[in-house]
Amino acid sequence: MKFKLDRFIEVRNVFYLCGEISGVKRAILPFIIVFLFIYFTKIISAKESIPVPDFIYNGRTIDAKAIGLGEAFVAVCDNPSAVYWNPAGLKFLNRRYFSTSINILRETDASDTDLFVNDSLKGKKLIFLGLTGNRKAISYMPITNYSGVYENKNIELRANKYLFSSASQYSEFMTMGININYISATFGETDMVKSEVNIADGNGLSFDLGFLYTFFNPIRLGLSIRDFPGYIWWNDYKTQKLKHHLRAGISTKITDWFLLASDYENIFSIKKEFYHFGLQQTIINNISLRQGIVSEKLFSNSISKYYTFGIGYEITGLTIDVSCKTYELNDAENKKVNDYVLSLNIPL
Repeated sequence: MKFKLDRFIEVRNVFYLCGEISGVKRAILPFIIVFLFIYFTKIISAKESIPVPDFIYNGRTIDAKAIGLGEAFVAVCDNPSAVYWNPAGLKFLNRRYFSTSINILRETDASDTDLFVNDSLKGKKLIFLGLTGNRKAISYMPITNYSGVYENKNIELRANKYLFSSASQYSEFMTMGININYISATFGETDMVKSEVNIADGNGLSFDLGFLYTFFNPIRLGLSIRDFPGYIWWNDYKTQKLKHHLRAGISTKITDWFLLASDYENIFSIKKEFYHFGLQQTIINNISLRQGIVSEKLFSNSISKYYTFGIGYEITGLTIDVSCKTYELNDAENKKVNDYVLSLNIPL
């Protein structure tokens, strides 16, 4: 009996001691939290912002069909490229597809330096890969393959985006879609003044939202907001917030062989707005012809205007599309560029 009583006293003393220690911890816990907050705030504030130009994450416009329509596709999005243009469009796909878009050719007399000065992919050929189906998709898209001089520094940035997409019918007339994007990035910097070199890794997360509304049977309204929100966390730089990319559009298919579409685009990273117009005529043997125009200002003859053309062929679900974008560079000679993209959608 005495042994049991002694054990009870020991256990009680241990509980008393633990209670005193935990009480002390609870008393100093607010001070620990404040200290850690101040410490990590100083660490974060001590980091520099990553030195990159504003257009660095814009990537390339994908899908030859969309490009041929003057990139007026946010309210059309009737093929697997909906994951890029408006994920709500996945609801209207009736089968699974393997999809790819490739920049097959650029015809120009301009040098690579002039041609790729504002191209974040620097001429990278593969611009999209995806597996899509009704309501769901998974895809890959490079958004940066940049190397150049910026703010007296030689920089190199590689970033790829992996998209996980889903769409649902919100109401009888409204369809909604979302992309959850993981971004993997690597950055290298050489300071030309201090002769310092730094390499950093980044991981990012962003969301894209899309909406489609059938106003009348042949008229559809579309809205998409990319990187809403979006962040990249760097190990040696401040957290980088990605800027939004907004598109709103309308499309109408007056007959089975004639489609009209128009988009408004706002690219917040470069603080520019664009207006897109396109039309498609379907002729014999499932062949479609497309024309489009893009302008920074309505009814303007500015150099920022460019034209698009395209052709598409479909047979038993397989679609092959080719587009050409014709524009002039903003350089002293305004050299002309013909940019060709090939897209394949293979049913599975």
